[in-house]
Amino acid sequence: MLAVAACSRGADDAAGAQRLTQLPIDPASVTVSGVSSGGAMATQFHVAHSSLVRGAGLLAASPYRCAEGSVREALGRCMKGEPEIPVAQLVEQTRQLARDGRIDDTAGLEGDRVWLFHGSADPYVHSRVADSLEAYYQAFVARADLTRVELAGASHTFPTADAKAAPCSAAESPFLGNCGLDGARALLAHAYGELAPGSAARAAGLVTFDQRPYAAATGSAGLAATGWIYVPEACAAGAPNACRLHVVFHGCQQGGSFVGDAFVRRAGYLEVAESNRIVLLFPQVEKSLQPLNAFGCWDWWGYEGEDYATRDGRQIRAVRAMIADLVGEGSPAP
Repeated sequence: MLAVAACSRGADDAAGAQRLTQLPIDPASVTVSGVSSGGAMATQFHVAHSSLVRGAGLLAASPYRCAEGSVREALGRCMKGEPEIPVAQLVEQTRQLARDGRIDDTAGLEGDRVWLFHGSADPYVHSRVADSLEAYYQAFVARADLTRVELAGASHTFPTADAKAAPCSAAESPFLGNCGLDGARALLAHAYGELAPGSAARAAGLVTFDQRPYAAATGSAGLAATGWIYVPEACAAGAPNACRLHVVFHGCQQGGSFVGDAFVRRAGYLEVAESNRIVLLFPQVEKSLQPLNAFGCWDWWGYEGEDYATRDGRQIRAVRAMIADLVGEGSPAP
């Protein structure tokens, strides 16, 4: 049976809402990806939980803790690359956070597969930022495990092979571009190795789930009420450890409160997941005034607290608890 608790619109409160329940997922198969603020969040989650995460696909993203808790730095150096991003300093900060026990030991990054993407015509995230992200990962990951795609003419968009998507040179909602590159497949193949050809996604495989219990447990004010999860048919009633888990972090103005399920359905993840036994988790944040997050971005500069990039970060803790429920670990302490 499909062991996912769908969202109930009639739930009285977060305390009474259902959490995600266990699926036949190999706990050693967790990977992450994200674009823009979601790319920064995927980087944060990867570094904070490197003993759990085995690979990452990062698109138009910045290095770990690039903003150092400052929205000014987030909008400046972490997008424009000016002044120069202090990569060596960020690497040392990462190692110190690991020594302090606030993130996993950086040895957990060794052997992880990392796929980086940047569009040469991106008007928001400069190539200098992508260079810095690559340099950051080179401090922890072997060259053979790191791939960088710099796509000529691509804008601030998630690359797809969908002929119906906007031109690759456009940066417009829902930020999906016809780039002649199936980004979802490319990053998943880099993380997991050879994949079977994609197949049609099942309508019944994509369901919403209630994020309120996770927000309540962690004190996160940024999480949306619901997220999405996609469960391939083979994973709905499979043997233990039969499937893999990939977490997808949307970008600013790309979550459900802005584009509905357009990014979730059209980015290309579902088709690859269906034929390759990959469960997809699409957690969601939404815009808010308190904390101030007008564009529905993941917290990569500290709007939910100074621990935002560590295991104690509210959004990181919430997503970690979702994963724990799906793999049957029991929830980490709030």
